[in-house]
Amino acid sequence: MILWIDPGIKKLGYAVIQKDRKIKEAGILTTQEKKFTREEQYHRMIEISNFFEEIFKKYPEIDKICIEKYFFTAINIKNAEFIYGVRWILISQALRKNIKVQEYTPIELKKRITGNGKSGKETVQKFIMKLFWLKELPEFHDSADALWLAYLGIK
Repeated sequence: MILWIDPGIKKLGYAVIQKDRKIKEAGILTTQEKKFTREEQYHRMIEISNFFEEIFKKYPEIDKICIEKYFFTAINIKNAEFIYGVRWILISQALRKNIKVQEYTPIELKKRITGNGKSGKETVQKFIMKLFWLKELPEFHDSADALWLAYLGIK
């Protein structure tokens, strides 16, 4: 089984997927906070850590996680510290359980799914719908992003 993760501050996409592309569980961890104080960020990280500890207990057959690599610019630099903290939590949880970790950049994801590293999100979502036999587009792009990761982890 593969656990995919699209880490984020307000929305964190995840799913547990079998190698035959059957989705066992998927969702978005959201928060209503508009801005986080440092202390609130720390508590959010604990919530995320606890959530994924439960996922690993519920699905002990997870043997791989796929997580998105991020590149930060002046526009989104405020999120960098928090997202790298969340990534560290998830990667360290996986490594402690001897679970393989794969990372992909957004361009790598798009290229491997559609053949074009500059594909738009809507194009990728349509490919994801076909690959996972979905009847509707995922509500949040975070869900589609994470499903890309799962698909690449299966290959």
